[in-house]
Order: sequence, then C-alpha cells, then structure tokens
Amino acid sequence: MDGIDKHAAFYRAYLPADRSLVPMTIALATIVALWFFVYLVIAIGPQTEAETVRPGTHAAPIAALRSESR
Repeated sequence: MDGIDKHAAFYRAYLPADRSLVPMTIALATIVALWFFVYLVIAIGPQTEAETVRPGTHAAPIAALRSESR
C-alpha cells in the first residue's frame, strides 16, 4: 500500500482546496453579471435614427398606394 499512498499524495497536491472555490465562484459570477448588464444596456438603450435606418432604404410604397386609392 505504500506505493499507492505515494501516488495518492502526489495527485492530492494538485487538487484545489475547497476554500479557494468560493472566491473563484463569486468572481466568475460577478464578471458574468457585469457582462450581462452591459449587454442589456447596449441592446435596450436609446438608438438614434441613423442606427435604425439602413442607407438606401425608402418608405414602403404600399402605404402610399393605399392612401391614394381612397
């Protein structure tokens, strides 16, 4: 069993301690939450008319035809 104990002790040194997982989890959750918040602010934030209208597009001609036929 002495050989198995030596191998187990060798690999046990590479295992992370349980106490180091809590700060890592908090840091990762904070980074993800901040990224999601910034993404939502950019996605929902105010958009200017230049961003919403593509160059070269015009108003729909069907709306103009409907108003003329009445």
